[in-house]
Amino acid sequence: MKHLLPTTTRAALAALIFPLLVTTTPTRAAFSEQIPLVPRTGNGIGTVSTYAGITPVFKPGSDGRGIIGIPGARGEVNLVWTFWGHTRPEAGQWPVGHDARVSITLTAGADVTLTPRVAVNAGGWSEMDEGGPVSLIAGEPVTFTVPLPSPPDPDAPVENLRISLVGKKIPPLVVSALSVGQEVAVALHPVSDDTQRLENPLRIKGEASPGDAVLVRAFDASGTCIGESSVKAGADGAFVFAIDRRQMRPGPLALRVSVGGGPESPDLPLYVYPLIDYKKTLPMVEKDGRHLIVDGKPWAFLGLNYTRFLLEFSLRERANYQALAEDFRKYSDWGITALRVPLHLGMFQPAPGIFPDDPRYTDVLNSYKVETGFFNIFEYAVALAGHYGIRLFIDWHELPTDPYRYFVGGNNHDKGTGKPGTGIGWLYNHETHKAVEPGDPRHTKAVVDTNIWLARRLRGNGNILGFEVPYNEPHSVTDSGEVAWRDITSATIRGVLEGDPARLTFGMPPAWGHSNVTPSFTWMPPDGLTGMAPHHYLGNGPVALRADAKQRKEPWLARDVDATFSHAFYAITLPYSAAPHPVWNGESGEHGYASFLPEMSQRESTPLMIEAQTVQAYASGWTGSLGWTLTGSPHTYAPVVDLYEKNYRRFAPVYAAGPVDLDRAEVLFVQNTAAVPVANGLNHACVPFARLALDLHLAPVHYMTDDQLLATGLVQMAVGLEQVEEVAAGLRYKAAVVDTRNLDSRSLDLLKRSKIPLLIIDDAEALTAETLSTFLREAGLVLDQRTPPGLLLIEGPAHFLVYRRAGEGPAKAYPRLHVEGTFLLVDEDNKVVFDGTAATLSGQGIDIDLPKWRTAIFSIRTAKN
Repeated sequence: MKHLLPTTTRAALAALIFPLLVTTTPTRAAFSEQIPLVPRTGNGIGTVSTYAGITPVFKPGSDGRGIIGIPGARGEVNLVWTFWGHTRPEAGQWPVGHDARVSITLTAGADVTLTPRVAVNAGGWSEMDEGGPVSLIAGEPVTFTVPLPSPPDPDAPVENLRISLVGKKIPPLVVSALSVGQEVAVALHPVSDDTQRLENPLRIKGEASPGDAVLVRAFDASGTCIGESSVKAGADGAFVFAIDRRQMRPGPLALRVSVGGGPESPDLPLYVYPLIDYKKTLPMVEKDGRHLIVDGKPWAFLGLNYTRFLLEFSLRERANYQALAEDFRKYSDWGITALRVPLHLGMFQPAPGIFPDDPRYTDVLNSYKVETGFFNIFEYAVALAGHYGIRLFIDWHELPTDPYRYFVGGNNHDKGTGKPGTGIGWLYNHETHKAVEPGDPRHTKAVVDTNIWLARRLRGNGNILGFEVPYNEPHSVTDSGEVAWRDITSATIRGVLEGDPARLTFGMPPAWGHSNVTPSFTWMPPDGLTGMAPHHYLGNGPVALRADAKQRKEPWLARDVDATFSHAFYAITLPYSAAPHPVWNGESGEHGYASFLPEMSQRESTPLMIEAQTVQAYASGWTGSLGWTLTGSPHTYAPVVDLYEKNYRRFAPVYAAGPVDLDRAEVLFVQNTAAVPVANGLNHACVPFARLALDLHLAPVHYMTDDQLLATGLVQMAVGLEQVEEVAAGLRYKAAVVDTRNLDSRSLDLLKRSKIPLLIIDDAEALTAETLSTFLREAGLVLDQRTPPGLLLIEGPAHFLVYRRAGEGPAKAYPRLHVEGTFLLVDEDNKVVFDGTAATLSGQGIDIDLPKWRTAIFSIRTAKN
């Protein structure tokens, strides 16, 4: 056996080669497989059909995969393979030409000699090509090849492959391997995915002519040769070499072999899986006030929703380890450090009280015809994530309330027809055709029990950042009221903490996850909740709908474009600004682009939308931002994945350095949320304050509702035996602005007693930038009055960002950074644009020339970093 390792010299590689004795097998011409048909995994890419009264059948082989049994007959038996409609090989995929072959491994129930013939149906049937006689000894498998005729219509997809076996008295036969490919001088044998993932070193087998010197070369995804070696074929033509995964960068490879300088074999695709230390996990994340803490410092994250577990991996034979490994590898390269994993709770508890460690679990999943190895690939994902420095959020995206969902064994087309649902749906009543409502003890118990089990299973594993509670986007009458939501959320939190007392939990507010109005959803969470994780999409903000909204597919997203990019997202975040806990955006992205930006294509709108949400969530001091994508979808994901990559490579280092420090807020805005009617679950009253804070470069600022102010700053202090007096405490702002509409008068009294300079108004919409800036200057604040209002200036621990939220053309920014001593500002091209102190920078400024809705990122370089 040879070892193939990446190296810059062949001599260095040769030192790593060692021989392996190869057992002799019958010599045959080398066959390079292109399309494997048997053994079949799951439904594979086709099936067998009855022909001339002979009905071949699939049956499980020794490894559980499907092999074919053919009943005995006199004279002739036929095996007709029919490709599924969506898997028919197209022109270019099907082997053609003089060397095209069918390879068959056949075992007979008695001695027999057969003559094989083959035909292809592609736009019509071809003539039969005949192979030489094949002698079989009872019980002994024999592999042979037969010439493969070219399709009659070279441009048509292949529909069928017919194999005729002619003999006298033909015994029952078993086809344990069947594939099409090419006869070549040298070939490599495919390696199973399990072998690629689990073995090291990875043994690769091939065949050539006896004694041939075989050159093996490995190519990465870019087509660059990253290693080569030579190996000598044995007396039977077989050869073996090995790849040490410890020495290889994980990712896709293509292996090619050649003999004597001749043509190389077709590529053998191979995936180099990472070697994972399953005993090692990332450290547990901790909470300190409004921050998440990693390595003793505030931590922020940028990431995505990973939807394959919800929509794909639950399907039978669709647990794709290679897709998972490649996705996580790429995300790590982008700088992603967190992924939210939407899950169907029924795949963890497919029947009441039955979890993956229950002996009945596999049988229950089998009864629904879903993937029985689902939990195995989930646990692999947890380990893989940690290997790549990624933490996962658990999201119960769906519960077993709909037995028609295709990804848990149902059929969406049966819904409404009267046919019973066949999927996992034990919270659904088939007699009443209604699901158990949220808030029903059975509904809550399903979540609580699953939380207990999974949190206990993952106890102490730092690769899991936390659980979302109670579940994805509550929006029913029975779980959207504040008291009902608190009760359900508290119960699901207790389940998590019972399983793992140190596990973090993040609240999902109602109104489809975007309510930012009431105390429980913003600043007064239930006990045990670490923070909040709402869902805010750019197009669904507190700004007016456009005149064309009713003409759009999603009219609620057809909002004023300039106002949306200018201040809508910041207004959404303002009610969380004084919250005592971390907040992060659990879903964002280009969703609804066709309604929000109807004049733009998906590729034109996507970078603008994801950049706006990424940078504005960071500017708001949020702990993280996660984009929503249908992972791997050819329609919604593939067309824009490169745009997501570009965005994340730019902004991931910004988040990784830590969040914006909201504790620097000097200005407090106070208001009752009903100063303006709440609409679509959003606080609209705060919009004028958000716009003014941005125009005057006041951010970060704090916003409190009157009840939050009273709960935070009003203290009833003992002044004698059974005597108390109300005093203001804990308010450290340099100035405050209060809108008196619908205001609890006690909050105004509190602010007056606090001695904080106070601006009292009766309509925030009527407050002008000039009036506010005059008040703030008189209160002693130093304002940036030279930077244009359309530039949003953002200071993070290691970066300074400028976002063009409005306006056009060259401009100058005069930031007031909190950096001590001399420092550099370095742009994304690694060019130094400033060298000096913070005072010098605020005095002389820096030039900014940005298109609308785009960001400039500058690294802050000091002697410390």
